[in-house]
Amino acid sequence: MYGTEPLLAQCLRSVFLQDFDSFEVIVLSDASHGKDENGRNGKKITKTVYKECRKLRKEKGLSDIKVRFIEHRENMGLVEVRRSLMFYALGTYIAYVDSDDVLEEGALKSLFVASQKYQADIVQGRSTTGAFLSDGTFVPAEKNLYAKITVGTVSGYDILKTWIHDGNLSGVLWAKLIRRDLLKKVFESIPHIECNMAEDFLIFFFTSFYAKKYVGIDTSVYRYRAASGISSARKIDSIKKLRMVCSTASVFTVISESKELKSLEEPEVMCVRRLAPVYLKNNILQLRKTVPELQQKAHAMLCEYWGAGFVEKVEKIMDSAEN
Repeated sequence: MYGTEPLLAQCLRSVFLQDFDSFEVIVLSDASHGKDENGRNGKKITKTVYKECRKLRKEKGLSDIKVRFIEHRENMGLVEVRRSLMFYALGTYIAYVDSDDVLEEGALKSLFVASQKYQADIVQGRSTTGAFLSDGTFVPAEKNLYAKITVGTVSGYDILKTWIHDGNLSGVLWAKLIRRDLLKKVFESIPHIECNMAEDFLIFFFTSFYAKKYVGIDTSVYRYRAASGISSARKIDSIKKLRMVCSTASVFTVISESKELKSLEEPEVMCVRRLAPVYLKNNILQLRKTVPELQQKAHAMLCEYWGAGFVEKVEKIMDSAEN
């Protein structure tokens, strides 16, 4: 059924049917007005899939699970979605699952068993990038995005170093099980911000800084559906989409002003600083594809977020490279 039903339904089914008893599911709508081809909104889809899966869980001898549907009154952005999910969660660990992706069978059990065995703050499993065909077949992509993992244990400062300096584990939040009390501390370091891109980079910066133990397991736990969100290939045709792109700057504002960055060793500080122009370059490329009538406003908004001098400097480097 993966190839023909709504993405949210696919995602929820993969979560509801996990062969694990001790978990709750929180579905959060960030003021979304989207509906499927049958006119169902997120709440209705959640209710329908839960009813179906509740019966299947009973047939398999699995206990019932608690499902809550939460709605933001207004669109708050992805950082605040992650924050709200942490706030409403009651469990010791949290596993984030984006609504267009799916969990592998047995994912939660594998992650939880490892968390208990190693008493880890973060447990990461393997993930696969790909897409579902109309017949439900999952086809891996040529490039497995965001799949870097270090199998085994990493402790203390080496967690952040292994991620941001060595590039040997991914900085996305999915395909991971993370202690809730760790995430609570992380969000205390992140002010309420408008941010719709690079949100996991921001959150994982603080997560990797405060975590005491990371464990990577050689088990597939997550299927990531590529190119279903905002990307540089999509045309920007509204003020809302403009702001979603430009708000990436907020990530680096928060990190650059944090006491955590100031306490890092120089190699890791330089890694963070080198990433800002990379993200700005991506923003510039995206906004150059903005519809003509928004071009001027797009550039002004870019300068508002990133600073006119920084934008001009990166634009000159890009233009000279092209020539």
